[in-house]
Amino acid sequence: MKLPLLFNPAAGTTPKDPDALLRPLPKELRDRVEPLSFGPPWDFGPAIDQALRAGGPLLVWGGDGTIHHAAKALVQRGCPVPLGALPGGSGNGLVRGLRTPLEPAGALRRLLEGRELRLDLPRLDGEPFLNVCGTGFEAAVAHRFAALPDRGFGTYAKACWQLWRTWQAAPLSWDAELAPDPRPASRREKLRAAFRAPQSGLPEAAWSLCFANLPTYGSGLWIAPGADPTDGALQWATLARPSWFDLMAEVPVLFREGGHTPLRHEGRLHRAALRLDRPLPWHLDGEPVPARDRAELTVEPRAFRMQVTGACPWD
Repeated sequence: MKLPLLFNPAAGTTPKDPDALLRPLPKELRDRVEPLSFGPPWDFGPAIDQALRAGGPLLVWGGDGTIHHAAKALVQRGCPVPLGALPGGSGNGLVRGLRTPLEPAGALRRLLEGRELRLDLPRLDGEPFLNVCGTGFEAAVAHRFAALPDRGFGTYAKACWQLWRTWQAAPLSWDAELAPDPRPASRREKLRAAFRAPQSGLPEAAWSLCFANLPTYGSGLWIAPGADPTDGALQWATLARPSWFDLMAEVPVLFREGGHTPLRHEGRLHRAALRLDRPLPWHLDGEPVPARDRAELTVEPRAFRMQVTGACPWD
């Protein structure tokens, strides 16, 4: 029995060629994998059963949306096998956060030679997500992007530009259990902590607000650099609406791992009940979900099985 490799032909901006993906692999790895074309209505049951018989993991080659649906199906089944995510979308926020190679053939080989990691499993009103959920500007962009016929960074940037000029911040109220900053263990971590800004208080209003399990959005934007998917906490992060000057001077900083900018504020929490002054759009791992004016965020520590490469920094 071979491991199923599900690939979504509609994800991303370039065609997917399973033969070209497998060709660079050594024969012993190539013979372990069976590519299977896949898409909506997202019936992962047969593939999960096949992965279980083959000893796992369930390999998924697609964008953040495809990977989100695969993770949701695995959670519903009790996570019988790990999920192995290959970059195949236009943003690839999850695989970037896990430090998986962005070249699909290299990612597949490293995942087959990799290890299992137990990730925290966050939920928005009971619905699971792996990487990030959010509301405000970023969720409005996710909804606009999903409605456009094209994919890719250019289409996403167009959606951002259209909404940047008009989107307004929303007042917030909180009932939250905050999480303290972790104590640095190594000398390198202590040096980083010395230069890190203190944790922000919970914001009373936000233009864009997310809750992150991993540090990156798609396309390499470091929205929550302090996020750790194994610490039992979520990193909340806000972005202030950038001015014309900020678009040139501050926004590029968000694409650098160690970059600090006054546009971003973040902190940590174990759980939160959030109220907004009006219903706003939300997203889960970039997938649009219905608008709401109340939300509950929770975290199940180490509840999700993920296949990762040797480059993943968490144990």
